[in-house]
Amino acid sequence: MQLILVRHAQPNREHNPDGPADPGLSELGQWQAACLAEWLAHEPIDYVVTSPKRRAIETVAALIGDRPHEIVDALNELDSRAQWYYPTEELHLAGDYWDAIQRQDWESIGWDAPDVFNARVSEAFAELAANHRGQHVLVSAHGGVVRRIVADVLGHEHMRLPITIGYASITRIDVEPDGKRMLVSLNEHGHFGAQRHSVVQPMGSRPR
Repeated sequence: MQLILVRHAQPNREHNPDGPADPGLSELGQWQAACLAEWLAHEPIDYVVTSPKRRAIETVAALIGDRPHEIVDALNELDSRAQWYYPTEELHLAGDYWDAIQRQDWESIGWDAPDVFNARVSEAFAELAANHRGQHVLVSAHGGVVRRIVADVLGHEHMRLPITIGYASITRIDVEPDGKRMLVSLNEHGHFGAQRHSVVQPMGSRPR
């Protein structure tokens, strides 16, 4: 089985004083999602799993179609209860919110403590790997979620790996019948600069 992990495309900034912020995609994010959909439309995706956040669902909405779609709450981001959402590149402009992040004052801003986040994502990943939804399963979630899963595959205790998970990027994990997990690709961005008309062979296999 291959898990095709996608980080959501760029969202809008949002403040929701009445509950958790849950912004949709920005104009750029909509373009990123369209490029992603055109690229992955040529792959035999059997099943789609998403975080409950709008940005994750909207990123792969065009790929869900008639395919089975499952929302997994445990794939939510670290900031799942936060009333503010800033795109990653704007976080340093977030004033008191950014200051609280720097202090690691998680509870005050509606973030999960890192150990809580790591445990729930690792458990969700283990369940996805153990209970196959198909041979090619698309998982749309968040940068922190993808980093946590990659850290699990590589055997790192912490998710603070020196890697960037870009908006609407693709990371692939193969799960062998014996349960072994292998990182096949990381942070693919080819869909932003190329067109694709067909897939001639599974990624990682030898040409026939």
